[in-house]
Amino acid sequence: MVDGLATVALADLTQLVLQSNNDGSFFPLALFAGGLYAVYNGFDSWKQMRLIQDTATEKVRSAAAGRTELEGTGKVLSEPVERPFGEADCLVAKYRIEEWRHDNTNDTEDWETIDSETRYDDFQVDDGTGTMRVEPDGSTDFKFDDTHSRQLKVDSNDEEPPEIIEFMEQSDDVAVPDRDGVTGSLFSAKRRYTEKWIPVEDELYLLGGAEPVEPDETTSSGLVLREDDASEEFIVSQKGEEDIVSDTKWKAPAKMAGGVAASAVGLFFLLGGL
Repeated sequence: MVDGLATVALADLTQLVLQSNNDGSFFPLALFAGGLYAVYNGFDSWKQMRLIQDTATEKVRSAAAGRTELEGTGKVLSEPVERPFGEADCLVAKYRIEEWRHDNTNDTEDWETIDSETRYDDFQVDDGTGTMRVEPDGSTDFKFDDTHSRQLKVDSNDEEPPEIIEFMEQSDDVAVPDRDGVTGSLFSAKRRYTEKWIPVEDELYLLGGAEPVEPDETTSSGLVLREDDASEEFIVSQKGEEDIVSDTKWKAPAKMAGGVAASAVGLFFLLGGL
């Protein structure tokens, strides 16, 4: 009997979701799904914080293969990465270009990402006792501080700064918006440009998995830092350990509490539709 009722309820909920897709009433469904994601994201941040607390910081000279936590200066191995919308040599650079767009299906307006990228290359960390090569990948968790983060909003009747125009003129993925004359002012959308970067020679906190390699000029320790296989964590951060832990201690519970509340409200309205 219970299984039968559960099956009926699930079928009704599925039908409601399909109906919300058809009539454009996405809000309860988006609230429910967004809340679940916030809970997951908060719990994941909390796990990462506990891992950071449980891992002792090592010196490069005495580091061993396995999970490793380091602090040191980030140095270029070959060519630095260019800052997207400015003049600076970087170890890591991240940008996102968003455009304010109207969704006719749901009759909503929001920022939509039209181009984004995280640029990096192998670099070296030097803590004064030795060096270790660091090999970031697509799963690396880069943490930037506020002093190396910039966001700029450009209205539909304004023009982008020269450095952003130069960036887009060299890009194959996004074009410079036409904002000239009355037509350009009326039909061009406002944009938001965000960039974050880690400069060369910055002090870094790193957590990952150290793997043995042949010592050379890039790694006197005979180790290379990659993603830790056991925890699947790889952190490259401008923020120190204390700052990361301090931020997460209140942000992670807040995300989980907010996510539970949002999911409950979304589920209430979804079930109310039954």
